[in-house]
Amino acid sequence: MSTKAKLYIATIATLAAVILAVVASRWNPESLTRFALFFGLAMLASAMKIRLPGFKTTISTNFVFILAGIALFSFGETVLIGLGGALVQSLWKTQTRPKPVQMLFNAACLTVCTAAAFWTSYTISTMLALNSMAAMMVLGACVYVVLNTGLVSLVISLAEGRPLGEIWSSCYEWTFPYFLVGAAVAGLASAASYGANGTNLGIAMLVIPAMYFVYVYYRMHIFRVVLENISRVSHEHETVLAGASPGR
Repeated sequence: MSTKAKLYIATIATLAAVILAVVASRWNPESLTRFALFFGLAMLASAMKIRLPGFKTTISTNFVFILAGIALFSFGETVLIGLGGALVQSLWKTQTRPKPVQMLFNAACLTVCTAAAFWTSYTISTMLALNSMAAMMVLGACVYVVLNTGLVSLVISLAEGRPLGEIWSSCYEWTFPYFLVGAAVAGLASAASYGANGTNLGIAMLVIPAMYFVYVYYRMHIFRVVLENISRVSHEHETVLAGASPGR
């Protein structure tokens, strides 16, 4: 790994450590039982992950709970949902055991993305006097998607020496539809729960089965695309071999 990549990871990890220090100093959940239930569901969602073609990283449905957490929970609670989700996503049923530096970056990345999405949602909404949960969710989703794909693409670019624009474009192309559907589900669940003064998590629990079907569909879609690419490459290879064969 290059020196630039190491410095970049160290910077993101330091920023995440500062955020967690702020969380620890201001930790005061309104309902620990309510948060624990939501946290458990978020960790379950984190186990539903998909490996993106051409990348050594995965995406999971935990971002839906992060976005919902922006509307339903405090800053500290939402950040912990992001951090816990990153750890589950890194450790649960992995093909190869992740290196400590990979786990560190994944945890730091989601911590920073979650904090930025939460802060932006409330700060911009307050500045513009937007008393709208829908606007807050849109702001949070935009910041989370752009920052998440950007940070991941940059570390891959620095580590592997590949063009940043090419990596980010590919990552964004694969993840945007997934994030878009997830953001819509999170918005609907949050609106329903928020309408019950934030006490009814029953509707929020429906996020799990809803996102499970999205997860299955997207996984099948990626699998089909990979098979098509393999078939295309195989066909091109056979064509080249046929062209190179001596005529009779």
